[in-house]
Amino acid sequence: MGPKATAQLRVIREVIAALQAEGIPAWLFGGWGLDARIGRITREHGDVEFWVERTHAEQSKALIEGTGGTALPTQPPEESCEFILDGTSFSTAYFDRRPDGSFDQPLGGFSDWLFPPGSFDDEPVTLDGTPVLAMSVSGMLAMKEQFPHLRNGRPWRQKDIGDMEILRRLLAAERADNSLGAAE
Repeated sequence: MGPKATAQLRVIREVIAALQAEGIPAWLFGGWGLDARIGRITREHGDVEFWVERTHAEQSKALIEGTGGTALPTQPPEESCEFILDGTSFSTAYFDRRPDGSFDQPLGGFSDWLFPPGSFDDEPVTLDGTPVLAMSVSGMLAMKEQFPHLRNGRPWRQKDIGDMEILRRLLAAERADNSLGAAE
């Protein structure tokens, strides 16, 4: 593991600790979320991304700033916030719960994104020995699959295509495990 990954893992631990101390859950997504679901670090990552429920947006920002993080004015504040902590960049994006159990991001440039029920469960996974919350496999897959079709989406990158293949395999394995457990 290189110095960038070591620094990013330190930030993940610090952010999670600061938010958990106040009862605010934060779910990893993107490359680090996928690695958390896989259970190991698979590659270098450009950044660290967390989902936070919109009801905790301002409090989470204040808590992160309290750990020494600097909020950057680079994103629409109703949508997300980018930070720098000890030279490492990361962001929090905000979601809302819908009455049907699904989730969305109704404010900002990606208001047409929709995440399935179960995208933000409370069951931690382990990333480099640290229990973390990570967006569900089905949630990350829905997020990736929808992206080019969103109003402000962009075409898939090669790593997105590779991630979707991995997510589909993980989802198939989850479904197989669930059907085996139901049969017992």
